[in-house]
Amino acid sequence: MDDRAFLAKRIKDIEASVAYFSPGNKQVAERWIAASFIENLRVSHAESEIISPNDDPPDVVFRDARFEIKEILDPGRRRHDEYKAELARAKTLSDPKDLLQMCAPKDESLGEVYHRCEEASLALHRKYPLAVRSSLDLLFYVNLLDVFKLIEIPYPDTTGIEASGWRSVSFVMGQRSGCFFAREDAPAFIRRALGGVSHLHPR
Repeated sequence: MDDRAFLAKRIKDIEASVAYFSPGNKQVAERWIAASFIENLRVSHAESEIISPNDDPPDVVFRDARFEIKEILDPGRRRHDEYKAELARAKTLSDPKDLLQMCAPKDESLGEVYHRCEEASLALHRKYPLAVRSSLDLLFYVNLLDVFKLIEIPYPDTTGIEASGWRSVSFVMGQRSGCFFAREDAPAFIRRALGGVSHLHPR
């Protein structure tokens, strides 16, 4: 593949990402997040079981789970804008080497992930009345720039998130899923994930 063909393919891939993460494709993205959470927990399922209901909340229904999905990004970051900016940049390039950008890999502790989720869950009080929150399973998609490693030990004290009022609070981060809080009436597969981190490919 010559340089021109390589750049054309990369531009096409970025265009697909711009379309995928557009507001009009929200339901597809939400189902993908829910599917990633479920797959990391290694719960056997059919794609047809992961449903976007006509009315929300919830965003996604899977069996007896009622997922309300939120994304945790770095402060000030707007992912769709990132892809649009990268698309505009890629269209100005003539050398594939210029596609490369500096990256400074970072670690994130599970405690830091928990505190991000706790803060975000409590901030949702104004948007969702308690009667609504108590019937929903809050699922955070943690998407942080340049974070490649999650330090899972020690496991954080998660008692503070109980006050958020959700039926359960979980997260998915790449090929890792976990649950920080689940009431007794939460779906069984979510309760089984409580207090740990499940990997798509167990180590």
